[in-house]
Amino acid sequence: MSAWQQVRDLITERDARGLVERVTSLTEAERAEVGGRLPDFLKEMRETATRMAREGHLDGSGLGEDESGWSEWEREELRREVRWEVGDAIAAFGTLLRIAGAGTISGPAAAAAWLTRREFGSRWEPQPDPSDVVRVAAARPAAWQAEVAHRLAGRIRRASDPVVPLALALLRASGCEPPEHDPLVVAWLSAAPADDDPLTGSLLPRIFEAEGAGRALREERLSPSPTRWLSLFQRLLSRGRISRKEVLDGCLSRFLRGGDALDLRFFVRLHELVGPTSAEAAERAPDYLRLLPAAPGPVAELALAQVRRTGPHDAADAAEAIGALTFRAEAKLARAGLRWLEEEVRRAPELAGELAPALATAFAHASYEVKGRAAQIALRRAAAFGACPEPITEAVPLLPAALGARVAAVFGGEAVREEAEEPEPFVPVALPVLPEQPGPFPSPSLDRSEWYGHGWVESERWLAAFVEEAWNDRAALREALAPAFGGSLRGYGREDLYARERWTSSEQWIAALAKEVIDPGSDPGSDPGVPDPEPVDPWEGAGFSVSVTAVSAEERAALDAQLAEAAEQAEAAEGDEGAGEPGPAFADLPERVREEIFRGMEEIGVSPERVAAMRNGLPEPPPGPEEPDYSVHIGYMGYAPLFGRREEPDPAVELRLRLRLPEPSWVSPPHMFLLRRLSELHTALREGTLPPVLLATPTLLTGHLDPDVLVDRLEACAAAGAEPLSTDLQQALLRLPRGAHPRAAARAARLDSRAAAQAAAWLASGGLPDPETGVRWRYYEDGRGHLFEERRPRQRVREPRLVPVLRAEPTGHGLIDELLREVPDWSGEDHGEGMGEWPAVLPSHREVVAVNFLPHLLYQWNRPGVYPPYLAALAEADGPLGDATALILAYFLADRNSEAVPLLLRMAARGDLPAEAVGRQLALLIRLTWFETRPVLASLAEAARQGGHVQVWEIMRGMLPVLLPGEGERPNVTHSEAVAFAADVAAWTGARGEIPAVSAAAGSGRASRFARECARLRDRLR
Repeated sequence: MSAWQQVRDLITERDARGLVERVTSLTEAERAEVGGRLPDFLKEMRETATRMAREGHLDGSGLGEDESGWSEWEREELRREVRWEVGDAIAAFGTLLRIAGAGTISGPAAAAAWLTRREFGSRWEPQPDPSDVVRVAAARPAAWQAEVAHRLAGRIRRASDPVVPLALALLRASGCEPPEHDPLVVAWLSAAPADDDPLTGSLLPRIFEAEGAGRALREERLSPSPTRWLSLFQRLLSRGRISRKEVLDGCLSRFLRGGDALDLRFFVRLHELVGPTSAEAAERAPDYLRLLPAAPGPVAELALAQVRRTGPHDAADAAEAIGALTFRAEAKLARAGLRWLEEEVRRAPELAGELAPALATAFAHASYEVKGRAAQIALRRAAAFGACPEPITEAVPLLPAALGARVAAVFGGEAVREEAEEPEPFVPVALPVLPEQPGPFPSPSLDRSEWYGHGWVESERWLAAFVEEAWNDRAALREALAPAFGGSLRGYGREDLYARERWTSSEQWIAALAKEVIDPGSDPGSDPGVPDPEPVDPWEGAGFSVSVTAVSAEERAALDAQLAEAAEQAEAAEGDEGAGEPGPAFADLPERVREEIFRGMEEIGVSPERVAAMRNGLPEPPPGPEEPDYSVHIGYMGYAPLFGRREEPDPAVELRLRLRLPEPSWVSPPHMFLLRRLSELHTALREGTLPPVLLATPTLLTGHLDPDVLVDRLEACAAAGAEPLSTDLQQALLRLPRGAHPRAAARAARLDSRAAAQAAAWLASGGLPDPETGVRWRYYEDGRGHLFEERRPRQRVREPRLVPVLRAEPTGHGLIDELLREVPDWSGEDHGEGMGEWPAVLPSHREVVAVNFLPHLLYQWNRPGVYPPYLAALAEADGPLGDATALILAYFLADRNSEAVPLLLRMAARGDLPAEAVGRQLALLIRLTWFETRPVLASLAEAARQGGHVQVWEIMRGMLPVLLPGEGERPNVTHSEAVAFAADVAAWTGARGEIPAVSAAAGSGRASRFARECARLRDRLR
């Protein structure tokens, strides 16, 4: 057998070890033969994989080989699927092909190109261990290794490039000097450091020059202990492998090269780690002085600290440095410069003339505190500055009126006049004029020329037309539906319609209705011989995280007491049924989770005997003298209760699965309501019980249904001797306008049907009472959950959760009561589908819909989200609005969504904007999430100038008490900006009425801008 055939067989058999041994033993002639055959072999593999993937897709689709009848979309979908499968097939042999190439391709350029072929890497798996490739390459000549390593390193563009592990491994193995290539340094830094890394000596000095190195190390920390790279520097310094001089000079050279604070953060911390001595700082004093004028704040602070350690300095150098500091925008640095200035004047009054310009510069600083301190220094050191007052005299107009007057009285100059602060000019405009009534709902139609992109209106029109035609002329309906639904229903997820266990979209149900008319009984689920669905797994879709930690005896005693109390409460609630013999520990959990708990116990030192007893439900032996107690923490997300006795299986589960309906807790309540109505229609069609007309088809585009039209439809059903469908009736009741409708109720009461009697009672009573709705904010701090309304966080929180509030009295209509169940504060994979349809489910109780939107509002990046059209639909609907709708609008305003301000203005024009609630929720978004104050103020300013100034004031009135700093919190510049904006809006609207939080801040006695702005607003409101 030839060498090539042996290598080929080893590749196809995926024998990496055998391939390494064979390739390294090849003669030069064999090496040349194998290297020359590899490209053709790769082409052959690609063609074979393409043919197999294509045949597999054609066989599975039932479409046949002839593509003439395919749409371009179907052809492109096939090509894309084949490309993906071929790529995965080649990637499975990627490491083997690299081994073969590294051992046989003679030219370094060709070898580097082969080793970095993109198709050799998997789309899903991490980069494989390159050790086998390196072992083979190590048998090649040293010059070949060095050139290949250099070429691979030169291909690196970012740290995540697939070539990085192999390039670094080859550089280490070859022992060659790495090339001068900044991305190589960044990639090396992104890997875990090692003391014995042969690349350290070459690459470590380059981090002070390589572009991007600082950003790659930006997360390095000194406290509570040095992280990996800082720790490595610490070890290398202690062992003398690198010198303090090398590191300090490297940091300073990096500072002098410039960059933003993020790029230089690591080097600041490295400089702090080294901690230069006074002698080392004095040696580098000129460089530190050069950093003061323009370096980022943390670097300038570091430089200033070193400069102040090394004085006294030359008078000219000191004056230049102080001037640079007082010119800086950072108040902290400007104040430090003023302290240094006063020390210099006190030490040598004759230097006042040289330092006066720096003092005058501080008069123009943006910080009121800096201005005040500069004025105080001028007055305290008037004797020294009096010899050269010109710079101070000329700068007096830069000071606020009160400070300027005091300085002018000593040095001369003209202070600005004390004038009341007036808001910028404002010209009010009117709110937009809205149409008086929503448009009528379009007539029923079966026309669905496009499957994708239709909303609830088109679905409702289609369903109404379908039911009417199914009653009047089934043959004509079949003929009308055949062009769109008579084929295999390819595209948009319908090709596997009958293979799906659940139908969760309107399109799927509409397709099933059409297919049942065209080909009755085509659904295999209608065959009584079809096996029963598999039982529901209570842990399906659940996620667990387990942590077992050692605890002290006192902590364990406290935990046991809490558990005992909880057990007593559970037993009291369950009665005798809750009692029973103890069994295996954690028996309610899946077996894999139990085993993870027991494994964690053994890892912290719990004896195997105790673990075995808990696992098997046997008496637990006492712990040994050195054996720890334990605490088990379980993070859980799922549908079933985590512990405790579970409910007996729902007898309707089997029926629900046969009807292809999901478990109600797996989807959002409004979506489940929609699916039940569609399922009901499908069942009625198959059983021959469809009525002549749907009751719930709206009469207005808001989703509302005219009461008299509802009664007309009830009359039509009664005349035809058909009973309306139950879910359709309940949807119709929810779509009625708010309030009682006695005339329609009297008409319905005269009809002899159960549905008419239910409708009559609903129409006469005024319909659904408004449920209790709301939203609360939960955050986690110190490992515990807290509600913001009960306890404000002590620091910035991470990933707060919204807790929806929905409580309704039972109505006697089962599906309506299910729709109004409590909304979970989390969303699973299938939650949130069809949200655009929800407002039309409850057009007279829009706040209920808004509460159901809340679990999908904050974290939208990989799941269904809430979008402005959904809020627009709520704005056009009816019913009281509260915190849920206010939070959704606040979210769009904070996000600077282009549709947010028009929505606010439309709601204001309708007179139903919950303005104060919007303000509260805006403040909570700023306090508890990633949103910032300035974009919020920009949105509100835009709304005010477009006619919503009155409503914007109400928003600010609700916002400020929550937003402003509370006890123990310090105001910042955005707090001042928010109060300043509120003062302007108050002037525009002539607002009155005290805001206690503002008055308290105004009376604090501070001289800050925040206190002054609060005083201005307080005075406006008197």
